[in-house]
Amino acid sequence: MYITWPTHKNAFLLCLFLPLWLAGCSSNIIQQQSPRILQLESKDFASYWVVKDKLIDWRKALPNGLHNDPKENTTQYKASFVVNSHGQMTQLEIINSVTGELLDQAALAEISNQQFYPTAQNSALQAVRINTSFRL
Repeated sequence: MYITWPTHKNAFLLCLFLPLWLAGCSSNIIQQQSPRILQLESKDFASYWVVKDKLIDWRKALPNGLHNDPKENTTQYKASFVVNSHGQMTQLEIINSVTGELLDQAALAEISNQQFYPTAQNSALQAVRINTSFRL
C-alpha cells in the first residue's frame, strides 16, 4: 500500500483556492439571513407604517366580558408586535400589566389581521417591532 502525498504544486493550488471557496460559502450564508427588525418607540412608529382602514381597536384582543368590567377598564396592558415588510402584523403578544398574564393567542387572532401601509419615508419597507401600552 502506497500513500501519495500532494505535490508542492497541488498543495499550492489547494492553499490558493480554499480561502476563496470558504469566502464564497460564507457570503451565501450572510445573504440568506432574514432582514433586520428595527426596534421602535411607539411615538416613532408613524414614521414607518400607518394603519390600513382605521385605528387599532385593542378591545378586540380582550374577551367581551372584560369590556364592561370597570376594574379591567383601568388595567394597563403591554403590547408587542412586529410589522413585517409586507405590512402584516406578526408576533403579537399582549400582557396584563397587573397580573402578568399573557393573553391567549386565539383571542389575538382578529386583531393580528391588522394591515399597515408604508409611509413615504419607509420606501425600503423596513420591518419594525413596537412595544407599547394601552388602557381600555
